[in-house]
Amino acid sequence: MSKKGSGHQVTAIGAGPANLSLAALAAPIPEISVHILERSETLSWHPGLLLDGAFMQTSPLKDLVTPADPTSAYSFLAYLHEKKRLYQAMVRGIASVGRSEFEDYLKWAGEKLANVQFGEEVIAVELRGEAFSIATNRRNYQTRTTVVGVGRVPFVPDWSRNAPENQLFHASTFLLRRREFSSKRVVVVGGGQSGAELFLHLLTGACGALGALAWVTRRASIFALEDSPFVNEWFFPQYDGWFLEQSEAVREQTLERQALASDGVNPSTLRAIYNALYDREVRRGSYPAQVEIRVDTMAEELRAISPFRLGVRQQATGVRTEHVADIIVLATGYRTEIPSFLEPVANRLSIVSAPGGSREIVVGKEFRARFDGPESCRLYVQNGARFQHGIADTNLSLVPWRAATVLNSIIGRVAYDCGPATGALKWHGAVPESAR
Repeated sequence: MSKKGSGHQVTAIGAGPANLSLAALAAPIPEISVHILERSETLSWHPGLLLDGAFMQTSPLKDLVTPADPTSAYSFLAYLHEKKRLYQAMVRGIASVGRSEFEDYLKWAGEKLANVQFGEEVIAVELRGEAFSIATNRRNYQTRTTVVGVGRVPFVPDWSRNAPENQLFHASTFLLRRREFSSKRVVVVGGGQSGAELFLHLLTGACGALGALAWVTRRASIFALEDSPFVNEWFFPQYDGWFLEQSEAVREQTLERQALASDGVNPSTLRAIYNALYDREVRRGSYPAQVEIRVDTMAEELRAISPFRLGVRQQATGVRTEHVADIIVLATGYRTEIPSFLEPVANRLSIVSAPGGSREIVVGKEFRARFDGPESCRLYVQNGARFQHGIADTNLSLVPWRAATVLNSIIGRVAYDCGPATGALKWHGAVPESAR
């Protein structure tokens, strides 16, 4: 919400969880006002993947505010209370919630904040004297503090780039497309949670009775999410500080080892898939006529189009085969790239290349970009520094902590305690100065 006369006028780009968290935490702080620019006409969160029965992999207490301010009016519990569902939710249990419900919570928070300007696509961010000039498709804004929180972009393998987009597309757009695939031969590429959910969705006939369904993953098997208490301490504030101190080589090796902590498959999803495969053996029903799961297998090339002839290679043996497919769905994850609207100031930013083809703006402990411009102009980046700040940067777990860290940095005082939490594991590394 806008506060007239507040000392720090912040323009945030992108109305995802990162900037909604910043705005929610800023709401009770008198000296800061956050205005969010969002290119979409309405608030949505991964609309292409809100499949029926899809559940969050994180606790709903890791919402926009609770870890930083459990008393906030913008918490998930406050949402349940206002919707008159709190008692029923307590009986049901809230260890996990559906993604559709969490999206509804984000919409509720956005409406309460009333500081999101929809339909405002940022075209360019330029430096004009002692301030940023932000040009959108509607008007220009002047600000000295900008927070970029636009998220990551789908990772699309090189071999798939020239295929017809109505036949080969990224999983993030699945529900936004025509989905009547009766008698079609469909291949899902990618062995993480999204790939598993889509495979189950297709296997159980949600898009019609398929002619054939294949699931291809380079992983050695279909692995479950690593979700032990000790693993989850990778998502603590003090681990972020430790990770930031490490060399690029150590950070890259560490992220590789942690893959299943952020991109493993929910055990409940694995069980549902296995049960459906077993049921298919008992009764064919509307299941695909042919089903195949290929693990330890790389998708490498398209040898033909309409239908596709997808060339794959078994990694252990090097044996190459191909799948004939009418539809290919890429559950191949995401990468970080520099938003095009920052092109006018790109030469003033430091950029680091990251694994998976990502490129990140170099940020410090408080997520402030290394910017060669006037000291009065401050640029912060949220959800864009996984290679620098660690596995939690693109996850919901530390969203409130990061937003609180940014907020403290902007106003120059500790409005929220961002210090290390108690934990069983000890990480020897620095934490943001605002937490000391």
